[in-house]
Amino acid sequence: MVEKKKNPSLHSCDVLIIGGGSAGLRAAIEAHDTGAHVLIISKSRKGDPHTVLARGGINAALGTMDPEDNWMMHAADTLREGELLADYERVEILCKSASGAVNKLVNWGARFHREEDGRLTQRFFGAHTYRRTVFYEDWTGEEIIRVLMDQVDQRGIEIIDNVYITKLLKSSDVNREESAGEETERDEVKGALGINIERKEILIFECSSLILATGGYTRVYSVSSSRIFENYGEGVALAYEAGVDLVDMEMVQFHPTGMVWPEKALGTLATEAIRGEGGILLNSKGERFMKNYYPERMELGPRDIVARANYNEIVNGRGTEHGGVWLDVTHLSREKILDRLPTMYEQFKKIDGIDISKEKMEVGPTAHYSMGGVVVDIRCKTKISGLFAVGEVISQIHGANRLGGNSLLDTVVFGKIAGDEAGRLAMEVREKSKTGTPSLLRLKVNNQEEFEDRIFEVKEPAKFRNEIQELMKQNAGIIRDETKLKNGLKRILELKKEFYSKRSTFKEFKIEDDNCENVVLTWEVKSSLVICEAIIRCALMRQESRGAHYRSDFPKMNEKEWNVNIYCRKDGKEMVLLKQNVKEIKGPLADLLKAHIKPKHHREFE
Repeated sequence: MVEKKKNPSLHSCDVLIIGGGSAGLRAAIEAHDTGAHVLIISKSRKGDPHTVLARGGINAALGTMDPEDNWMMHAADTLREGELLADYERVEILCKSASGAVNKLVNWGARFHREEDGRLTQRFFGAHTYRRTVFYEDWTGEEIIRVLMDQVDQRGIEIIDNVYITKLLKSSDVNREESAGEETERDEVKGALGINIERKEILIFECSSLILATGGYTRVYSVSSSRIFENYGEGVALAYEAGVDLVDMEMVQFHPTGMVWPEKALGTLATEAIRGEGGILLNSKGERFMKNYYPERMELGPRDIVARANYNEIVNGRGTEHGGVWLDVTHLSREKILDRLPTMYEQFKKIDGIDISKEKMEVGPTAHYSMGGVVVDIRCKTKISGLFAVGEVISQIHGANRLGGNSLLDTVVFGKIAGDEAGRLAMEVREKSKTGTPSLLRLKVNNQEEFEDRIFEVKEPAKFRNEIQELMKQNAGIIRDETKLKNGLKRILELKKEFYSKRSTFKEFKIEDDNCENVVLTWEVKSSLVICEAIIRCALMRQESRGAHYRSDFPKMNEKEWNVNIYCRKDGKEMVLLKQNVKEIKGPLADLLKAHIKPKHHREFE
């Protein structure tokens, strides 16, 4: 007897949010407060998104430690660290909104560190002119998730976890009874298709607005601070396949200090808070080498320069036994370490078996943050009506390099904006339809069987993933050149052809098959192929060094020719690139940058 195939599970809401991290949760809160019915779906377990790995803090020019700080200095630091590649209007929004965003978290119960007189403590982070990073011990991201989850729970917002989305549904994919025969000039988002990993069932979601809050794409590298199951760029790839442009994809930040030993911990982050509290970097000869690369700020220099300095010491024979450099806090008191860096103390004790108050840490660069991503406007809208994006999945906020402490800020500032915009749009749709929350009966899939057959697996997907990660490390990593990039692109395109070869690799996905893990891994590879092609093509095109993008064959920044953003656009089955001049900075920020902020120090590496 043949088992009958299960029907897809159908869900409907006003606002669908893909991603349960700080960006998605903050957006959900705001969308709910517009009156919209909100549903959050997450690949990660509820309350355990990638955000919990954000250790060091969240930025705001509160002036509690340095009264001369203000939002304009914060914005100027952000623009300078991003090598002026960011959209200055978004940076203004980010930095102007920072104090309000942090105070909102405090009002909701965030337990940020305080001075004895009650002021919020602010620590230095790399490349900041002033102390402006607010923190909770050294697990600030987890504290922010705790606070946001509490607000989500108070509002009764539903979260479905262990869900993997494979496709965004647009008006061209579905029909509505009441709009039959009507034509619209602009594509609209209608929902999403995916699978429930635990229940092994296909899911179809219907919505009026959809927010992508799916994170970045640094797990396409073999050494990454992301966990193995996250950040393959799925949201970026979903938007690209739906017709949304990507921008600045070559800009991948390598954090200077990831663990290098033991092997199982490779890439695990050693937070910048360690250097913010006075940690120093030493090579195998015991030399404090940052004096040779960035004497102005030493270990608190820009992340891109510190990461390349670490890399340079390692490849030139001055590294440690396991291919790293030393990060040392043994000169700090044990009391300060346990007060300010308790998680790092426990992490190295548990994983590496060392007491960081007595022994040095072995660290090296690790792929950490993707500055590139989905193109949105300043209200987080994409070119597809009803589709929004927020958090690390988007671009043009951090430019060519991100300031430490700005990522958590980005998620809550723009999460609020995206949630408000998506909620208001959904309420307008509901008002026009006069039928309340959309009914599942009104969603007519053009070809349900076709949708189900699009969810497939390939044989041995882990082999694809592992080769992709290693080739990205070798050919498009922290130091790039034309030969390596061309070799990397050639192999990515070969792997893409192999992946899509139905003769050898396709297997129809049947819902009763016990193969969900392989299906998810297959789709992580599918996303990775899009992301890696974009990274490499953009890195080849940008013939200069700027921020996180360093070309050894073009070691200087070329402001005359390359003060541009590089866009990726889907044209049929091809990826095409376009250049557009960076938006000219205007107003008081332009004057401040000219008068006060010196350009970053650049040094050619051996």
